[in-house]
Amino acid sequence: MEMDYRNIYRRARTAAGLTQERWAEILGISVDSVKAYEAGKTIPPDEIALGMSEAAGQQIYCYWHLLNKSRVAGQILPDVERRTLPEAVLGLLVRVQDFQRGGLQDLLRLAADGKIDQTETLAFGEALGELDGLIRAAYELQYAEGAE
Repeated sequence: MEMDYRNIYRRARTAAGLTQERWAEILGISVDSVKAYEAGKTIPPDEIALGMSEAAGQQIYCYWHLLNKSRVAGQILPDVERRTLPEAVLGLLVRVQDFQRGGLQDLLRLAADGKIDQTETLAFGEALGELDGLIRAAYELQYAEGAE
């Protein structure tokens, strides 16, 4: 599921349980700036996003901010959803087991000769897809509720 990153700044404030006025005061910015960030009209500078994340006590807002502001980051980093700690642990364990059953053996076989030829491209892509799922699950564990 792809997240709508425009509302992460509002989510950070509400996670902290603060009004826009108090949020602006804590961050040292104007209420109009808070409103503009929350409406998706502007993206805050990194320093403000970091302050939001620290005030909310949740690093995931920095991660989401990076995806929101950088098309490059959006191409490299996976979409990460906020999960409970048990959900994140179980999700990661399932991904690890799935990878051990198939993807790991495929990856070892494909890479053994030091190159991926045209007949191996599809299988290599599938193995990398499984690794992408593992990476996403690891991030979800890192940012799970109760892990920060």
